[in-house]
Amino acid sequence: MPSKTTSIWLPRVIFESALITVSILLALGLDEWRENRETQATIRQAVSNFLSEIQQNKARIDDAAPFNLGLYEVIDQRHKNGEIETMTDFISMMDSYSPVALQSTAWETALATGSLAKMDYTLVSALSLTYGLQSRYDQTNRGAKARLTNPQVLNDESVELAIYNSLQYLKDVTSMETELAVVYAEATDIVELNWKHMNGEEL
Repeated sequence: MPSKTTSIWLPRVIFESALITVSILLALGLDEWRENRETQATIRQAVSNFLSEIQQNKARIDDAAPFNLGLYEVIDQRHKNGEIETMTDFISMMDSYSPVALQSTAWETALATGSLAKMDYTLVSALSLTYGLQSRYDQTNRGAKARLTNPQVLNDESVELAIYNSLQYLKDVTSMETELAVVYAEATDIVELNWKHMNGEEL
């Protein structure tokens, strides 16, 4: 009699256990699939943000670089010709300079969300180089104009030093702007390549 009872409930227990196991595996698989989709969506958004931000920053550099280089050349030439005699002459020239404001929101967001850790290595390497150079450019620009043209510490006796410091500063800035333009162009190509790959477009 016990053997007959066992033969009745054992298959049911095995079936229910298998059903529970399959249900758990399906639930785990569904969660993993959903998580992967969310991760891919986050990465796609990050790549899109990078592409837009880098293109905007490149456009700002392209617009500002010719003027900044021209300002450097004008100050240098007028200085050599002895045409900058007073601090007023110097400040009137430097007043036309305005540092370029570059955005790094896409990079900061990708760092905060952990998206970078899930992206292609080549892409992350290019982005790291790009935003690293951009950060150095921002640091060079930060407060520079105010320091160079501060009327509280400048006078006609120190005009030579002010001109020298400004020329060195503008030389560094224009050099970095040239480098940034190249790096931005290369980064754009890499980001666009990744974007096309993610969207299944022909390369």
